[in-house]
Amino acid sequence: MSAVLVVIFSFFALIFPSFSAEFRYGYGTFSVKSKIFGFSDKLEDKVSVFSISEFHKNVLNTGLFYGYNLSYILSQKEKKILDLYNSSVEPFPTDYKPVMDYKLEGFDGQLETGYDFVKKDNYFLGIAGFLGISLPYIKNYNTKDNSQTTLKYLPDSRTKIKTYRVGVSVKGAYKLFQRIYLKSGLSYGWQTGKVKNSLIGINSSVNGEYGNVYAGIDIYLLKEKVDLGIFPISPQLYFSFGYVYEVWKLKDVNVNNNAISVNKDNLKIENRYLFSGIGYSF
Repeated sequence: MSAVLVVIFSFFALIFPSFSAEFRYGYGTFSVKSKIFGFSDKLEDKVSVFSISEFHKNVLNTGLFYGYNLSYILSQKEKKILDLYNSSVEPFPTDYKPVMDYKLEGFDGQLETGYDFVKKDNYFLGIAGFLGISLPYIKNYNTKDNSQTTLKYLPDSRTKIKTYRVGVSVKGAYKLFQRIYLKSGLSYGWQTGKVKNSLIGINSSVNGEYGNVYAGIDIYLLKEKVDLGIFPISPQLYFSFGYVYEVWKLKDVNVNNNAISVNKDNLKIENRYLFSGIGYSF
């Protein structure tokens, strides 16, 4: 199923740019909160986000619109002390606590179609339904001082997360000046999928929620209308700047590993970043 959705999103990534696309680079902070990785506090580090996106594009001169976002997320590494490590698995139990490196990486995609219920020359407000897929994974690496028992129970591996989502988006924009537009959007959805890492004993079907908040500004270098006789087109070129907040919440992830002193916990991933980009449309 995931391969089919990746093909679909890849298809839209190739087709839509011939009409409109925005190429963005974002930099910010991601966080992962779950005790299934062996630590009780939050894993947090810097993240880069590379995106091909279209916030809102009307179909010809109608109120119908589409939007999409295809992102690749890549974080730096962060070291964590495993304070939930069960030292009784060691041959000679002590206060020993291993240290692991963690890194998040992966793909996220979303496709939206909707209708502008309010559409004026200088502002619009629309509602859309969306489908989405997330394929991130969290890599863990042992550090040089970890014991052989840690290497056995918690080897270098990656926890794969695969979720599908469906939900509703609200999008709007306002023309502040002749070539400057303010944009904002809010998405909420339900998701289902799997969390798996066979090497450390994670294999769970999960359900949960997804949320997204977008705020941005577009500065147009070119914004024209050309009448082709059959229908008009509007060639546009613009710079974009903004902020994105995303959250994935997954309930009841199981872990079956004697070296970790919990067997079930929720998983929460948050992603916050500022971005800049350049876009075009016809």
